[in-house]
Amino acid sequence: MEPMTVTTSVVGPDEFDRNAPRICGVCGDKATGFHFNAMTCEGCKGFFRRSMKRKASFTCPFSGSCTITKDNRRHCQACRLKRCIDIGMMKEFILTDEEVQRKKDMILKRKEEEAAREAMRPRLNDEQARIISSLVEAHHKTYDASYSDFSRFRPPVREGPVTRSARRAASIQSLSDASSDSFNHSPESMDTKMNFSNLLMMYQDGASSPDSSEEDTKLSMLPHLADLVSYSIQKVIGFAKMIPGFSCV
Repeated sequence: MEPMTVTTSVVGPDEFDRNAPRICGVCGDKATGFHFNAMTCEGCKGFFRRSMKRKASFTCPFSGSCTITKDNRRHCQACRLKRCIDIGMMKEFILTDEEVQRKKDMILKRKEEEAAREAMRPRLNDEQARIISSLVEAHHKTYDASYSDFSRFRPPVREGPVTRSARRAASIQSLSDASSDSFNHSPESMDTKMNFSNLLMMYQDGASSPDSSEEDTKLSMLPHLADLVSYSIQKVIGFAKMIPGFSCV
């Protein structure tokens, strides 16, 4: 048998197509990955390792140019080993027994550490998981990501002549509508309406003061803000009613 020359060629990233089927470069069987610098199956990987560790010397019983396939790869070890070297397998990539054991120990240690971290991770009990599921469901049912309802709000008044009395009347009506629409079904509706009545009286008194002219621009936003607040409160109440046990609080 002629002396064999070990090649140091390495398959570049541009030469390897990850989408192509993985075929063993030695026998054509299904490959499991790169082994000793070449794409091979598990059988040829083990054969190359054993041959290099034993420093085996094989002789081809035929012409020395056997075609190695999955079915006949055991028939001619010499041509099989020659094929391994021809496709770029390198003995320098073979680990010693100590290195193999060290690698196994590192893998085992890493798995044990991961298992320990997983065991220490907090877990939700059934009750906590049920509550979270209810909250998420309530959120999805009451939250409108498109904000389509906002188109129904009265737009803010930013321009055009508006008399103080007309603005005050519109603003008071907005607060009144907000209070009645938002809290009709709330357990604290009576107290809330009384508070809103006091707020309306304070606003009406303040609007007639000499300094009220400085607030004209701010008050022109009140109808729009009243709609926004009313809508937000209704959504919060609807969300709260869907929470288990909230009505008993």
